[in-house]
Amino acid sequence: MAEAGTHARTVVVIGGTSGIGHAIAQRFAEDGSRVAVAGRSAERGGAVAAACIGAGAPDARFFETDVADAASVEALAQAVEAAFGVPDVVVNCAGILQSGKHVLDQDLGEDERMWRVNYRGTLLGCQSFGRRLSAAGRGAILNVGSLASFAPLSLPAYTPGKHAVLALTQILAAELGPHGVRVNAVAPGYTLSDGLKAKIAKGERNPEAIQATTALRRFVEPRDVAEAALFLCSDRAASITGVTLPVDAGWLIQAPYAQYLQGNPIRPASNV
Repeated sequence: MAEAGTHARTVVVIGGTSGIGHAIAQRFAEDGSRVAVAGRSAERGGAVAAACIGAGAPDARFFETDVADAASVEALAQAVEAAFGVPDVVVNCAGILQSGKHVLDQDLGEDERMWRVNYRGTLLGCQSFGRRLSAAGRGAILNVGSLASFAPLSLPAYTPGKHAVLALTQILAAELGPHGVRVNAVAPGYTLSDGLKAKIAKGERNPEAIQATTALRRFVEPRDVAEAALFLCSDRAASITGVTLPVDAGWLIQAPYAQYLQGNPIRPASNV
């Protein structure tokens, strides 16, 4: 909770109607922030806003937004400023997932939609709110990347887009830093969201096999990503900008370690 007598921050969570975005919105609410929840579903967005109020937010509202539409994102920025003033934190969490396929089989229509939502939607949020934060001379922007920001996953539209989000985060950190605005990102691993839970229940995902690909042998919880988001957007991270922080239970280090070990196993030391 915000300390008594302190100014409650305003946090915008674009793509905050489900999953990681919902967890981030609720965590900031618990910290005493006002929360603007943006997304396409009024039903889910209203429920998240209500949950934020219940978690301690002094105010929380839903704003219908389509990140694939530049005018809609700019309208969101205007509406948030009219309701709360220039926000303190903006989280770009909207995105769509892709099933695995080969590059040569990538449908161009799907490719365009993935880029329009995952990368360009993030860019639009950074532009519309970045201008306002820069003019105010303060604030933090948090983008949501992925393990695909670092690794060549077999998702030929999703992976390049998440690579681009990492680069965008670095470029913006350099451009907005002199104006007092920090820009970072989180890169979630296998997150136990409702969608993944449903796939496990249907037998479409093997939870033990997934956990075995991580150093910690566990899933990432949406709350884990939210805690990282809260830290990166707080004064505790005042000297951190341009960083994409993996929140992956050690997947990125386990994968190459385990692969190398297959060809060069560690053998017990012989007694001399």
